[in-house]
Amino acid sequence: MTTYTKTLTSDAYIWPKETGIGLVCTGRISDQIVDDFGVQIKIREVNKTGFNDYGDATETYTDTHIKAYLHQWMQTDDEVKEGIYINGEIVFVFKLNADPKVKVGNRIFYESEWYKITSVNYQILAGTKYLINARVEKTIQ
Repeated sequence: MTTYTKTLTSDAYIWPKETGIGLVCTGRISDQIVDDFGVQIKIREVNKTGFNDYGDATETYTDTHIKAYLHQWMQTDDEVKEGIYINGEIVFVFKLNADPKVKVGNRIFYESEWYKITSVNYQILAGTKYLINARVEKTIQ
């Protein structure tokens, strides 16, 4: 039995140069989810600035209006069945360009309710970040 080895050039690949995964990862499709189904929210960046005379932390705020997709997890979702999310838990999904604003401790205002960001993780496909998930809990401003 004889084995032959051939080096393939880029012209010999059978996959298209622009795959579906490439479209998702570059943001052209994933950003469309936020654009088409997202809602307008206010995100409040919280900055700790020091302490007052009583030793309490003081904060300053910067508010920005931005679009996010709101997802509430339901008992029928696989992620709830697997224990990744809790039934009724809310996650705001942002485009990557919102990255500097989406941080743990910042707050989101939507439909007369304040939410505090408790954790942030990225949706990753083929080793590329393409959306940001912000887990939140309701809070009193």
